[in-house]
Amino acid sequence: MTTKLIVIFSTIWIAPLMCWMLINETRFKKNIVLGVTLPQEAHVDPDVLTVLDRFKKTEILITVALCGSLLVCLLPQLDRWMMTAWMIWIDLCIFLPYIPYIKAHRRLMDIKAEKGWKKESRKIYVDTRAIGNERWISPVFFALPVLISALPFLFDRSSWPIYLINTVCCILLWFGYRYLYRNKAEMVDENTELTIALTRIRRYNWGKVWLLISWMMAAVSLIFLFGRQNGTLLIVLMTALTVAVCVFALRIEMRMRKMQEKLTESSGAGAYIDDDDKWLGGFLYYNPDDHNAIINSRIGLNSTVNLASGFGKFMIVATILLLLGMPFLGIALDQMSYQPISLKAEGNVLKAEAGWTDYEIDLESADSIELLEKLPKGLSRYWGTGTNKLLKGDFTADDYYRIKVMLDPTNGPWLLIHNADGYFLLGSREAGEITKLYQELTQ
Repeated sequence: MTTKLIVIFSTIWIAPLMCWMLINETRFKKNIVLGVTLPQEAHVDPDVLTVLDRFKKTEILITVALCGSLLVCLLPQLDRWMMTAWMIWIDLCIFLPYIPYIKAHRRLMDIKAEKGWKKESRKIYVDTRAIGNERWISPVFFALPVLISALPFLFDRSSWPIYLINTVCCILLWFGYRYLYRNKAEMVDENTELTIALTRIRRYNWGKVWLLISWMMAAVSLIFLFGRQNGTLLIVLMTALTVAVCVFALRIEMRMRKMQEKLTESSGAGAYIDDDDKWLGGFLYYNPDDHNAIINSRIGLNSTVNLASGFGKFMIVATILLLLGMPFLGIALDQMSYQPISLKAEGNVLKAEAGWTDYEIDLESADSIELLEKLPKGLSRYWGTGTNKLLKGDFTADDYYRIKVMLDPTNGPWLLIHNADGYFLLGSREAGEITKLYQELTQ
């Protein structure tokens, strides 16, 4: 039940967040609403407002249905296929909200054509007067989180993969900040000052987000360094950090959208930029005349890919395959949770195997062998697998700095062995096997 609750409460927010972000697109920013560029008179047009109102109501209904359906994972009948159901639910959270979005987008495009608002354009608009000397955040500001991410390696070699990943990510984050930014999407009309203002706002917030994530990676390294001896503390600190970064990043995104809305509220009365023909469904960019593989999204802070480019085609195919493959990943994870656990004593060595993981425990150097009726308090995964039917890998507990685990948490008792290599906590799926093994080892 604990695993189920963690799954539910760690992901149920995805559906409301998707709803919130999509409903926010019903507010005019840069003359765009639901991916359609419209003139200022459309802001009060009854047909347009009807489409927007219907879209918002539909999104709310879908969100309520998605949140309610996730609670189905609590049913005991789904224990065997919980991860599969969860992966399917995540796919639904991504796909379902865009169905009414695409329908509303198409209806707005029809209204646009019916009312003579449509502008044919195959041009790429760039206001050369707005191009100036770009000022980028110095690499020094990214170098500090890189050093902090790598520093714990000097004190804790056992967690080197975590520190290495965080260090590399900080370097890649600087690369992403510096080279994934594009300017051209900021032009709304012939107002150069407006283009400059929108560009500065995006560039400032763009750097803030990438730098924020870099410091997050550095914080993760420090949390693992100081919290590695206490699994509960590690979970609390990681959860608090994740929530704080997500809230801060969302706040930056929504503030930027609000500024875009405010700065462009009087635009669209005269000449304005209309490149809807380059945006499939209002959110997928396809322009063979644009040599850029990555461009700025029209609204908000994000970047997107040009599907007409080779890189764009690769990314969309990879994304579709990933999303379609998630249910199969869920099936694999569910099967892994029930994989056999093998325990064999051969001379002075106890061999424990589960899937690709195996331990060879030297019994000759064993200081103690205990039979536990209850799992250690505060048992928390540090590196490995943690499901409701299988715990495997490196864990921490309130009374242990690091302990290697291989067991089914629903089937006790469990065997605790301490030798020169550390602590090993083992279990079996077969009733009575651990008790029998304990008696053999302690005779």
